[in-house]
Amino acid sequence: MLLARKMHLHYGPIALASILILGGGLWQYSLGTKGSPATGSSLAGLVVGSIAAGIILFELLLWPRKRLRKYKLGRTKFWVAYHLWLGLACGPLAFIHSGFRFGGTFTTVLMALLVLVLTSGVFGWVMQVFIPRWMLGNLPQETIPSQIDDVSLLSALENRQMLTVALGPKPPNTGKLVALEDQLSALKSGLSVPSMGNADAMPGLDKSNAIVVGARQRRDPQRASFGQDLADDLNGADRIEIWKQYTLVIEPFLLKNIVPNSTRSTSRSPIGNLQRTQEWFKNLQASCSDSAFPILMALQSTVEERLQFDAQRMAHAWLHRWIAFHAGISVMLGVLLIVHIIQSLRYM
Repeated sequence: MLLARKMHLHYGPIALASILILGGGLWQYSLGTKGSPATGSSLAGLVVGSIAAGIILFELLLWPRKRLRKYKLGRTKFWVAYHLWLGLACGPLAFIHSGFRFGGTFTTVLMALLVLVLTSGVFGWVMQVFIPRWMLGNLPQETIPSQIDDVSLLSALENRQMLTVALGPKPPNTGKLVALEDQLSALKSGLSVPSMGNADAMPGLDKSNAIVVGARQRRDPQRASFGQDLADDLNGADRIEIWKQYTLVIEPFLLKNIVPNSTRSTSRSPIGNLQRTQEWFKNLQASCSDSAFPILMALQSTVEERLQFDAQRMAHAWLHRWIAFHAGISVMLGVLLIVHIIQSLRYM
């Protein structure tokens, strides 16, 4: 996103990539017009191929560059700009090196792998540009990804407190609330709530060495305003219906990935997406008196917040998980390139 805003960072690498492609292409093409074979073993082919191999080596150096941040090796933004545009130049340079043809099976596989690396790199760059912008405009409740489950747990606890104040104690025959003592103890100890996919995180942690960076505080003026006046306006049917729907539908959705066997999948939940959520709460409001409207609006806001967290988690995955694939095939490309160089030197 930073590179997209500061286009002047791109001017140098774009100019260098253009010069290499045009210069190498014209040189290799001129050999063909003079009767000399335009192949990878020609002088132009060797020079262009060496440049392309050097660029690939430079591309692979970005990973150790991130590991050596304490050394002054140039600003990361310049490394990324040259990584992007010189990497894109590798495709045309490799094609020029081959004499404008794919050649045998091994070189064809090598070229296909290079195209795959370039495609994944462009895809990642597009993700880095557009996803943060989309999140900024569409996810106002965005939070730290690692604390999504923590915030959702606090929402559930606040909802319980709000309903107890506004509706009174939970009536019988309205479902059973899950116990949250273990998760709450983890938060008080400065730890994150273990998700269902990381259920073994808590037992192995030493809470005595936990460092609380900052207290997790949430204050909702709308919830704090509920008092005895609202409780007096609600009838018994409202209390039972709201508690029942909260216990069976709303809280399990908020606590998914936190408490095992406490939720149905998002696709099955009646509040699994924004449209279904709005329709479901509209029907719930119709089945309750007008006095229940403030409580239902507060509950709906917590569900919509959780939906935004789910969208943020998915966007975060798209934003970062492609890197593992891109890095893996890049290393594979580097290994095959070494094999290609060794084979070429043997047959020269």
